[in-house]
Amino acid sequence: MISFLVAMISSMLIVAGSLYAYRNMIQSRVGDVEVEDVKDSIDMMDDPYDLYEEERKSEITDIKQMIKEEKARHKSNIIQNTTKNASAMVSVYRLIPYAFLILGFIALNNSRTLSILPYLIGLGAGIPLGYLISKKLFISQSSEH
Repeated sequence: MISFLVAMISSMLIVAGSLYAYRNMIQSRVGDVEVEDVKDSIDMMDDPYDLYEEERKSEITDIKQMIKEEKARHKSNIIQNTTKNASAMVSVYRLIPYAFLILGFIALNNSRTLSILPYLIGLGAGIPLGYLISKKLFISQSSEH
């Protein structure tokens, strides 16, 4: 029973810490983004009555070129995006639960009370419980503001 509880609490804390860290990262970035009120290519292509059928063929070619350019731009930004997201990846809210998971496993193993099957079941049970608790605590509150 103790193996199950340690694993479940650890995985719940990891999920909750991850969601909390990513929520904070997203909220901090949302304030930095400026929203433009400009039609995008899909809105410009939207023609329910086919009034611009001749132009549509050239627009499709233009869109294919834009997609290729966008993919090339995203490939060059991989390192920049990784460093931006590093704050959520190495957040204290994630590192402490992982330390609890590792130290709990070591403590259970050293005291000879570790049972692998209940431990694995506890890890699996803690993930959805951690998500549900986090959703109730973090996600519901942020949508009310």
